[in-house]
Amino acid sequence: MRRRVLRAVTTIGFGAVLLAAVGCTSGTTVSSATGTGRPPSSPAAASSLSATPSSVGQAAAWPTYNRTAGRSGVSVSSPAPGVVRPSWTAAVDGALYAQPLVVGSEVIVATENDTVYALDASSGAVRWSRHLAAPVTGGLACGNIDPSGITGTPVADVATGRLWVVTFTAQPTYQHTLWELDLATGQTVSQRPIDVSGSDPRAQQERGALVLLGSRVYVPFGGLYGDCSDYKGRVVGAPISGSGPLVAFTTPNQRQAGIWAPSGESVRDDSLYVATGNGTPYDQVDDSDSVLRLSPDLKVEDRFTPSNFESLSADDQDLGSTAPALLPGGLIFQVGKEGIGYVLDGTRLGGTGGELASSDVCEGGFGGDAVDGGTVVFSCYDSLRAIDVTPGQGGAAPKLSLRWSVSGISPGPPIIAGGVVWDVNRKGTLSGYRLSDGTSVFSAPTAPVVTDFPSLSASGSRLIVPEGDKVVSYLGI
Repeated sequence: MRRRVLRAVTTIGFGAVLLAAVGCTSGTTVSSATGTGRPPSSPAAASSLSATPSSVGQAAAWPTYNRTAGRSGVSVSSPAPGVVRPSWTAAVDGALYAQPLVVGSEVIVATENDTVYALDASSGAVRWSRHLAAPVTGGLACGNIDPSGITGTPVADVATGRLWVVTFTAQPTYQHTLWELDLATGQTVSQRPIDVSGSDPRAQQERGALVLLGSRVYVPFGGLYGDCSDYKGRVVGAPISGSGPLVAFTTPNQRQAGIWAPSGESVRDDSLYVATGNGTPYDQVDDSDSVLRLSPDLKVEDRFTPSNFESLSADDQDLGSTAPALLPGGLIFQVGKEGIGYVLDGTRLGGTGGELASSDVCEGGFGGDAVDGGTVVFSCYDSLRAIDVTPGQGGAAPKLSLRWSVSGISPGPPIIAGGVVWDVNRKGTLSGYRLSDGTSVFSAPTAPVVTDFPSLSASGSRLIVPEGDKVVSYLGI
């Protein structure tokens, strides 16, 4: 597939961009009825939403990784962008690996120092902060996060005003703890250990995002950078009541097969979809390098595994370097380190080698996806890609086609807001690309990014961007 060469962006000073070339006017808004990131087609649709987060209510909330439990990554409250500019910067006490959340008029961020902040969305002022525990500062067999505290993105329940977050601590013993906090005050509602029997907390990393489904909050686990020790891929479900038995899924392989992509689990109806990494022994499936459909009580309902799973596991080519992307019509898109994109039937995943379609889509998927209708935007090792997945007609297989690509940028996981794909790359640049054709419409330097998979969020006309140990708000999207 041919890569599209993008033209240069025109900027006006730091953080500002002229968008006349993209045909957008400031104040045009997204239609909440369509659920897409594209601008509306009529003035009536444009007036249906305000551009300010405080007035669009729940539609402006970004309460979980990529806004929805399905991990769409699309802001339905954002207008078409005008002049984008930084509005405030807030310093926090540790590195930001978790995606910022937006609930009401607050921005919620969690740090590797095991601290949670609620920042005023309009000013960046700290409304409350809670230092929950002391993070791990050594003693691990491998890994690349130090200190290691809160890595996975928390999840909020807008209706009840609650927030769930997982900390990692070493005293008195190594442990992952699930906390339930009051969103209004930051006070602890409940807390409990979330490591299950047979798990070595020192070997497990809670990198994937938490998600709510029914009466439980679900927590995924993988391993540390370097694949050391006896970790396994796990998902643990805890009652949101704060008490009662845990449910758990553990991959049946000898070791590895982590569930570590930053977006964690993707939820459709009453099922959780996860993707796993390489496992041992290499010549057995054992749910490694697979897409799994799990029931709410975490029983495996279905599985897809590529037919070349042996080489994937032997060569550390994790299929689970991204989470399953949920498409219309029950379809699923999955891409891993090998760079092969698979289209699956979510109701019948297909077992070993049972994909509906597959194609070489990039040099290796890494991080997370954003989905707008049948368009998937995803980050690869060195490029940002948009592909269209077209369902097959009359029994024909679905088709994958490249919409656009931009290379040489080391992207983080993208999101979509106001018809623009927004991305913070690992080289320290905030970029915007028109969703329809990949035209560059914004570029501005950020602070040096020191974390893997830096992921931003959006609400109304605001972007919330993590920049190492700082949070920066941009206005005008």
